[in-house]
Amino acid sequence: MALMQATTPSLGPRPASRLRSTLGAAWLVAALVGCGGGGTAAGSPAPAPAPQLSGSAGCGQAAKLATGEQTLTSDGISRSYWLDLPAGYDSNKTYPVIIGLHWRDGSATEVRTWNNYFGLKPLYGNNAIFIAPQGLDAGWANPGGRDIRFMRALIAQVQQSVCTDLQRVFATGFSFGGMMSNAIGCEMGDVVRAIAPLSGSLWSGCGASSNRVAAIFDHAKDDNTVPYSAGEEARNIFLARNSCSASTVPIGSNGCVEYQGCSTGKPVVWCGHATGGHWPPAFSSSETKAFFDRF
Repeated sequence: MALMQATTPSLGPRPASRLRSTLGAAWLVAALVGCGGGGTAAGSPAPAPAPQLSGSAGCGQAAKLATGEQTLTSDGISRSYWLDLPAGYDSNKTYPVIIGLHWRDGSATEVRTWNNYFGLKPLYGNNAIFIAPQGLDAGWANPGGRDIRFMRALIAQVQQSVCTDLQRVFATGFSFGGMMSNAIGCEMGDVVRAIAPLSGSLWSGCGASSNRVAAIFDHAKDDNTVPYSAGEEARNIFLARNSCSASTVPIGSNGCVEYQGCSTGKPVVWCGHATGGHWPPAFSSSETKAFFDRF
């Protein structure tokens, strides 16, 4: 089945200074609240049992990669990503992997330097490996599945080079990065456990696959860049694939709801909020981590 590919949307660009000051401050506050044990976040009422850890090929040996920019060739194109290993990296510890995807006209550098992977890195401390891939042509158009193949290649490179938990690979991103998170969820359930798109849609494509992922979505109703309905369309794809019912129950303290009847281990959570525009809310990082912690 061909990718559901639309023309690249107009997503900005947003002034970098405004993006940094607004999102950076929001995620910093969320990280501080999360570290302080604030309100209940999405997923916490129903944690899953501790998973059986599965170490990658890079476990038990000296790391072949270090923190810094990494490169590889995918589809004959030189691609890059930033790898962040935790301080005190232990080659015998299986670390979860969190992939943070930048917005249109953004960069891997911005994902890691001023918002700390959408506020998640401070919440994980030294207990996760973070990756910030760099898109082509201002974002993640993913023509013909090009960026999906890049994601598979970089994940494989990291898993072969350092010690990761094969069962806990997660992807999140904002705007165009949220769209790419959805594309990853559509096609890479054999590799990725869960996704957390922020203000995303299906504009990076959604290839057919029998593999499923858990998903938590965040979208504002007054988003005038990526319409709320586009976020709902993406959510509905995962509701159908995960065999969820239309019934929901409130979860957490931030207005999120969890759909009922989903396939075991494949929950879907929707965090729709009335205002906020094309910006993730301050609570998005704590909700995302609480959701990822269920696996």
